[in-house]
Amino acid sequence: MSDSDPPFGEVDISSEGADFARELSLFDIMVIGIGAMIGGSIFVLTGLAAGESGPALVLAFALNGFITIFTGMVYAELGSAFPEPGGGYLWVREALGRSQAFISGWMSWFAHAVAGSLYILSFGSFVTLILTEYFAVPTFGLSPVDLQKLFAVVAAAVFTYVNYRGAKETSRAENVVTILQLFILAVLIVTGLWTIAGQSNTAVRFEPFFPNGFGGVFLAMGLTFIAFEGYEIIVQSGREVVNPRENIPKAVFYSMFVVVTIYILVGVVLLGAVNLSPALLETARQTDSIGGSTVTDLPANPALWQVLGHLGEFGLAQAAGQLLPYGTLVVLLTGILSALAALNATTFSSSRVGYALGNDRVFPDPFSRIHPDHQTPHISVLLSGTLIAVMAVSLPLSQVAAATDLMFLLLFLQVNYSMIRLRREHGDSLEYGYISPFFPYVPIVGILTKLFLAVYFFNYSPLAWYIALGWIFTGFGVFFVYSRGRIRRTEIRRETRIVSEERRPTERPYQILVPIANPSSAKPLIELASAIARRNDGEVLLTNIVTIPVQTPLEDGLRFVENEPQMLEDAMQYAPEDVPIHRTVTLGRGVGRSITNIAYQRDSDLVLLGWRGRRRRSSEFVLGSTIDSVVENPPCDIAVAKLAPTTKPRRILVPVTRSTHAQFAIDTALSLAQFWDASIRLIHVSEPNGNDFEEELANRQEAVTAEGVTVSTVSVSGTDVAASILADAAETDVDTVVMGAAREGILRRVLFGDIPERVGETFGGRVVMVKKHSPVRSLFRGWIQKWLGRRYPDE
Repeated sequence: MSDSDPPFGEVDISSEGADFARELSLFDIMVIGIGAMIGGSIFVLTGLAAGESGPALVLAFALNGFITIFTGMVYAELGSAFPEPGGGYLWVREALGRSQAFISGWMSWFAHAVAGSLYILSFGSFVTLILTEYFAVPTFGLSPVDLQKLFAVVAAAVFTYVNYRGAKETSRAENVVTILQLFILAVLIVTGLWTIAGQSNTAVRFEPFFPNGFGGVFLAMGLTFIAFEGYEIIVQSGREVVNPRENIPKAVFYSMFVVVTIYILVGVVLLGAVNLSPALLETARQTDSIGGSTVTDLPANPALWQVLGHLGEFGLAQAAGQLLPYGTLVVLLTGILSALAALNATTFSSSRVGYALGNDRVFPDPFSRIHPDHQTPHISVLLSGTLIAVMAVSLPLSQVAAATDLMFLLLFLQVNYSMIRLRREHGDSLEYGYISPFFPYVPIVGILTKLFLAVYFFNYSPLAWYIALGWIFTGFGVFFVYSRGRIRRTEIRRETRIVSEERRPTERPYQILVPIANPSSAKPLIELASAIARRNDGEVLLTNIVTIPVQTPLEDGLRFVENEPQMLEDAMQYAPEDVPIHRTVTLGRGVGRSITNIAYQRDSDLVLLGWRGRRRRSSEFVLGSTIDSVVENPPCDIAVAKLAPTTKPRRILVPVTRSTHAQFAIDTALSLAQFWDASIRLIHVSEPNGNDFEEELANRQEAVTAEGVTVSTVSVSGTDVAASILADAAETDVDTVVMGAAREGILRRVLFGDIPERVGETFGGRVVMVKKHSPVRSLFRGWIQKWLGRRYPDE
């Protein structure tokens, strides 16, 4: 199916006529990004990551900052070129098509929502600890976990409402919270560095630097990678920020510099200034992390990093008690504010992804509605907030963090690849505010590093992979059941329009679509279609595709229609009286795409195409641009006929195997044989000394005989199947060959398989190649071809 889209940057405005308010400044979106990147991550994940990497936590933060620069440059470039809601989803859509982008958007929506769940869970953890440990507030019989999730749901509801009210309200709340948390972190860092400066044994605190080897560093990198995804949230604001082409790249780089610096300094202070005091050790032994710690049992003489890992999300807060008066309480309160800031940002971003999916017609239309007063995608905000709350209640904190990290890693893989495609295919036509250097090495490094971390992350959390794969496969189901049909209907309305139609009063349940482009091919195509229709109690739909330029609206395309209606009317003389024949003249952007659109719209069962009988000798096409695009993106069964002779079929040769395509070839041959009173010859070619098909061949012969058709069979052996078929055809003087598609690799440049295509090109008589439709395989093949960059001129 075709996946092209409107011109770059073109976005529909909701039915209410409202649009986003463009009122966010550079400072606003930079603070949104910083709030998301620092957010709850630095307070929640630092202790967990220290338990994996030990003192090498500092290196893990530095390496994460380094590798994220490559994807940051990609986001800065594409965010300036496409300043629209949707972010990574939008770019994957433009590079790979809407069907391929669905999974990207599905993952992005989920990843931002699950990130929000992480933040509200950390909020709930901190609030619960403060209320129970510092103020002894009665819990009314609720467990700490129940309290944590109760507070999490309340936070989700409050900030869903904040985002519902408007982007300016969102940024104001973000500014206040982020500035406050930056101030507290600055005080903590300065105090910690002052402590380190007064020590004489600082280096000893970082030994051994790699207690768990480089594997621990990689796990810590994967676990904390969510901290560096804030640039995804920055680019979501493209339609709401002033001067987005200039301000979005600046916000990406400024926020990254601030955040990476803070994370490295916090790591240095945490492991270099904190002492493993008896009080800290006792707290670790008596405390179980509400969200679940990564270290279940402490050794007899633990190191500081092991204690911090056991404390989990409370590691940084407990350590701060040594550096600041009331440090633990201060950090817990700051963590609460930070979690709310990050929640605010991820709710904002998740709702914009949902809006983009709704606006693109792959999610229900309410997702794309803009509130007329608040100028926000209010339905998307409410549904995203609900998803955030549901995820928080369903998953433990450590697994929420792991699943979120993995989702963003997979999303960034797609975005980096999309940047390569977009720069190569549309670079000159796009208006950039920033262009990343060293193309294509920057996105390639981004791909390799993200792929490595994603694969290695399985060592930390297999459950995170299971959650990610479960969500992705659920997305496939949603796409097949719901979104795919909406995509096609949207494409048809935009790309194809029927301008003339004549229908017979009689309609049949089985329909064959026959595009007619040349009067000379009308007779053999219509006769072949009529033969198949008669046996299947079917009808034939003739169509002629009139292509119009891209810049011409479809409604203005009537001036391009000339002799096409008369040509179809003349072709009607070849149709038998007992087969209903309908005809249409169709306007379209490309012939192949229009054929698939019509077949989908009319629910055709078979598309019959004519072929000249010559394969292309280039890597770009096999049978021709039109045939290639229809056969590789089929909406139904396909038949391609080489219509060389004008005589009626008398002897039909059908190569048989166990495939469904071969059975379809037999059915097609039966249609021809019954229509023209011809005989059928079944041939099976096996490897030398390997023929075990005799019983199957006898069964096929019996089935054909039961249809009242004369049939003979032959079984031959040979290493060259095509040559054996051609030799038998010459010896028995057959005039028609009907072949089913052979099994071919996903990446091979063949349509029906090398054997049918060789026979079709070499045989001098009529050849009909058929293929049964397989929706899953067709979709998968189309995705592979998109990723490899294969496109057709009429797509």
